[in-house]
Parts: sequence; structure tokens; C-alpha cells
Amino acid sequence: MTGSRVRAAIFKELESRGYTVSESEHDLDLISAGVNSAALIQILSALEDVYEIDLDTERMFSGPVTVARLAAEITRIAALGLRG
Repeated sequence: MTGSRVRAAIFKELESRGYTVSESEHDLDLISAGVNSAALIQILSALEDVYEIDLDTERMFSGPVTVARLAAEITRIAALGLRG
């Protein structure tokens, strides 16, 4: 699993829910980009299903939720084998 593939999956999930975030905005806080918190939780849940992992939502919401940070967290968890 590469970071670029994970980022692509995140962008795809965002787009499927009507949110447009460009690759150049990968460090933009998704809440600031207009993604509401309820939608963001749904997106996180969908990504958990795709990658068969458990994301710590409290940890994710402890700072800005960006595509870059989310991709890094998914990659980290998958590397550790923390599957759902």
C-alpha cells in the first residue's frame, strides 16, 4: 500500500460525497474545506471498510483532519496490522 494510492482513495471518497478537494490541497483541513463533521465520520468509516482497519476518531479529530494526515494514519495502521 502506497501513500499515493491511499490519498487517491481518500480523494475518490470525498468526491463520491460531493466534496472537491484538489491534490494541491492535501494539507488543507477538511473541515475548513467545507466537509462537515458528520460527513467526515462517514468518510472515515468508509475508508475503514476499504482498508479493513480501525481508525481512532478521537486521535484523528485531535488535530486538523487533512488528506495527508489521514493517508499517513491509514498507512501507519495498515503497516502495524491493526485490522478491524
